Amino acid sequence: MTNIFKTFFSRNFIIFCIIGIINTLVHLAIFNLLLAVSTLLANTVAFITASVFSYFANATFTYRSKTNHSSFIQAMLTFLAKLFLSNALTLGFEKLILHFNKPELIKYIPIPVTFIILPFQFLVFNRIFKKKQET
Repeated sequence: MTNIFKTFFSRNFIIFCIIGIINTLVHLAIFNLLLAVSTLLANTVAFITASVFSYFANATFTYRSKTNHSSFIQAMLTFLAKLFLSNALTLGFEKLILHFNKPELIKYIPIPVTFIILPFQFLVFNRIFKKKQET
């Protein structure tokens, strides 16, 4: 329990969350620009753009690590898995919102999706960047 507390109340997690907020704003902006085309297309393009930003920002500010091919590939594989989960959650929230006849809330879907996924991404990034720092 103490280890979990140390993990989620650390300097790295706070910086990771701040980057996550900025990342969510980037995601929201792109998502809403493309929303008229398709919810999934909007989420996918916004997600990819925000993910690349997140990788470089977290490498630089959270983990103070130089980027390299290996960590980039690992992060992008993480983002790919995260994209599938994100799209599933996006579709679920969209169905829920439409079920309750509140389509004006669709533009906010990336916010709860981010809150659900963020802790898992932090744990995976810890493994990617800390493993690199140890070698």
